[in-house]
Formats: sequence, structure tokens, C-alpha cells
Amino acid sequence: MRAEPTCRDTTRETPQPPAAGPAGDVVGYVVKMYPRFSETFVVREIAAREAQGEHVAVASLRAPTDPRFHALLAGVRAPVTWIGENAGRSSAALWSSLRLVRELPGFASTLEELLADDVDVAAQAVGVALWARDAGVGHLHAHFASLPGRTTRLAARLLGVGYTVTAHAKDIYVDGPDDAARQRVLADAARVVTVSDYNLRHLAAHHPRARAVRVHNGLDLGELEFRAPVGRERVVAAVGRFVEKKGFDDLVDAIALLRAAGDPVRLVLAGTGRTGAELRARAAALGDAVEFTGPLPQHDVVALLRRAAVFAAPCVVAGDGDRDGLPTVLLEAMALGTPVVSTPVTGIPEAVLDGITGTLVPERDPVALAAALRRVLDDPDLARAHARAARTRVERFFDVRTQAARLREVTREVLTGAPTGTGVR
Repeated sequence: MRAEPTCRDTTRETPQPPAAGPAGDVVGYVVKMYPRFSETFVVREIAAREAQGEHVAVASLRAPTDPRFHALLAGVRAPVTWIGENAGRSSAALWSSLRLVRELPGFASTLEELLADDVDVAAQAVGVALWARDAGVGHLHAHFASLPGRTTRLAARLLGVGYTVTAHAKDIYVDGPDDAARQRVLADAARVVTVSDYNLRHLAAHHPRARAVRVHNGLDLGELEFRAPVGRERVVAAVGRFVEKKGFDDLVDAIALLRAAGDPVRLVLAGTGRTGAELRARAAALGDAVEFTGPLPQHDVVALLRRAAVFAAPCVVAGDGDRDGLPTVLLEAMALGTPVVSTPVTGIPEAVLDGITGTLVPERDPVALAAALRRVLDDPDLARAHARAARTRVERFFDVRTQAARLREVTREVLTGAPTGTGVR
């Protein structure tokens, strides 16, 4: 039986090595927070790599704060270590780290960069490097090119090992004060993994030094049994954080249009976030036509998707440039047999082929969104055809076993010094 992951504070405890695997054979994952309720794709990816025989350890740069639990976590063996963000703040911790870090092979060549960087980033990079050394990590992999990528780059330099990073969306589309650091993360990574062909083209255009490869996020399809959309409630489901890029305001407006036309459709919105109060105010006039469930654990998300007649992901490009890469829950709906309506933002058209595996409408167009929802709700043959084709596409292109195998191949290339190549894997 696999043990549940645990978190430790390295400012108080000595890191322990993973339970299995020879020294240097461990892939060290560096993430901002683990586990994080909205990042099931990280959990699923680690579990799939372990299932294929890889040894993984996880460094979390922030202590988890969410008491909710995904059952997916029980399938991960990797030990989790919290690299305390205040690791360099106490004199005792600083002195202890200095004694240890000077023994690392890249200390002398990285010292100037460490001193020039933000003190918390530098301190955590030292913490990650020492953790990786003690955990037998031979390769570092960061999720997101922002803080995790920045920390991982410095840690890898200290250790004298290569690193890879998965670039998602906000970390490459939103500009900010850390742009120079992001450029260095992407340029110095042995490989930049990204989740869509759209992202791949963006990286080629804006970060030409990035050795980028596309590896789609995958699903454990054994957990997501297909059921044809027959006899379902006239419910539209949507799941995600309440932030501008999700386009949920457009969805509420689309439901209002359908209700005004006499359609008894209901909307169930699962999630939470900073635009929640605005969404509730927008939906107030619709009475019980819109239900807010709050954030749901994975098994309840699956239950919601199974009972809904349509899943909507009306994604938009936010005012600051933020956008979704390719929402995992959209793929889950497709796998489960729930017809989907979405928008052609970033990588979504790589999964949702308009008129074949779902319906695409222009972003920020509630009228078109309402019309598309009604077509699927009113046409059972269309709904079943989209659902069947969607499941086939997910099985072919979004299987987590394929994703894990390709990530292992990427890691092996880096470890063996194979020639760098970019493109699709």
C-alpha cells in the first residue's frame, strides 16, 4: 500500500532520501506548492511516472494551506519536502547553509548570481540544492517558469546538473518585473516542456533560445469511464477558479439569454476566486438557475460532469494577457462523455475540433455561447456524436501513460547529453 505524501520543513528537519532508487536516479520535482487543489495535473503526472518505474521526490516552495484532499494524492509515493521560504532569514540557518553549500560543485561559479538575486529566491535555491543532493536527485524538473523555474535554475547550477521546466500559460504570457529572470529560466533549461502546439509556437516566437518540446497533459483514462450523454439533466456545468480568464461572466450572461427565451436550463458553477462576488451579483437576477457549489474535490467534479448535459469552458484572454493553456477539466469532461462547448483560446482547439469533438465559439460572445449550448441541449444525436469523438481524441492524444513515457524520454536525453531537439513529442 502506498503511503500518503507528507510535508517537512527543511529548516527544522534533515531531508530524508526517497524510499527507492539508486543515488542520482531520482527526478526532483520543484513546485510552488504541493499539493495544490487546482493542480491535479502535477499529481497525475508524478503518479504516472512512478507507475512506469521512475523515482520521484518533490520539493514544495510554499507550505500547503488547503485542508481539502484529492484522492489522487493517495496514488503518489514521492516524499514531499517543504523548502521553507524563510530558510535564509535566521542567522543559524544561513550559517548552516553556507557551510554546506560551499561543497557543491557549482558554488563558486553561481555565487555572484545568488548574491544578486532576491534573498528568498537565493535562500530557497540553496535549500533545493541541498535537498536534491541528499535525496539522490540526478535531474530537476520545475512546473512553471516563474518562481519554481527561477529557483530550480539556480539550484541546478549549484549542483552542476541539468534541469527541465514545464511552461504552462501565465508563466509565459503575462509580462512583469521578473521578465529577465524568466528569459534566463527558459534559455538555460535543457528542455522546456509545454502543453500545447500553440504554446510551442509562442515560445519559438518570443523565446527562441528555449529548447521547447510539446507534451500534452494527460489523463488516467482508467479512472474516467465513458458514459454516453443520455437522459441527463438540462444542466450546464463549469469548473475552475473564478478569475477573468475563465470567462464565467460570459457564461452567466449566456444562461440569462437562454432563460429569457424560456429555456429551463440551469448552470452549476464549481470553484472559487476573486471574481466570485461579481459572478454572484451577476447571477442574482436568475434566482435558482445558477448554483454555486464552491470548490469540489476530484470525485465530486467527476460526479458533476457525469450528470451535466453540457460542459462549458468559455475561456478568454484576460486583460493582463493571462489565459488557460488547455484546461484539464475540459479534457476530463471529454473523456467522461459530456459534450463540451468552449472557445479557441491557446491549446483548446487541439482537443476540441469544432463540430467534431465539441463546439467552439468566439471568446467574449455570450450570444454565440448561448446558441451553441442550446444546439447541444436540444440535439441528442449531436451530443452523442461529439461525446464519442471526444473520447476517441482524448484516448489518442491525452493519455497520461503516453505523457509519462515522453517525459521520461526527455529526461533521459538530458541525462545522456543527447542532441537537443525541439517540437512535438
